[in-house]
Amino acid sequence: MPMQNRASMLAKLRDAYAVYFDEAAIPEGVDGLAACYAFYCTNECYVLSKKVKLWSAETNEYVYVFSMPELTASAYAACRDKAYALGMQNIHPHFDHRSSFITAVFLCDRIAEDAAREVKRTRIHKDFMLSLKGWMDFRSAAVEMTSGAICVNRAAKDLKAFLRGNLEKCNSIEEELH
Repeated sequence: MPMQNRASMLAKLRDAYAVYFDEAAIPEGVDGLAACYAFYCTNECYVLSKKVKLWSAETNEYVYVFSMPELTASAYAACRDKAYALGMQNIHPHFDHRSSFITAVFLCDRIAEDAAREVKRTRIHKDFMLSLKGWMDFRSAAVEMTSGAICVNRAAKDLKAFLRGNLEKCNSIEEELH
């Protein structure tokens, strides 16, 4: 049943992210990586014509969803570092770049206590040229499918409600099937 939970949660996340995010190709050689999503947003302000631009601000988010039976501290560290490296490859700071987020979501049957502690303790923030070219925050969340527990780091506080809502939808669909 837990494998079914992870598979149905992956499908539910795919539907939820498909509204605003582009689905990206999964790089080869990354263990546990089940899905990748990318979001790009550019806001601009013009005066009279598009030739006279007052300002422009880009916001990007790169989401990496990992699926595994058990999340240990060592598995978390390896996947976190891989998600960070993949996300940083996509970030190209320039003066119109405002912010980028790299988000790692872990769907697991069981989360070890030390891994949950590491998820909550993760703090990765990077300023580009003293924030003149924007910044990057790393968001991390882990969902324990068997108990429904969700742990997130400080940067991903808003992600907790999103994951909880999708988990409840996923569980209600499975209850209807049985």
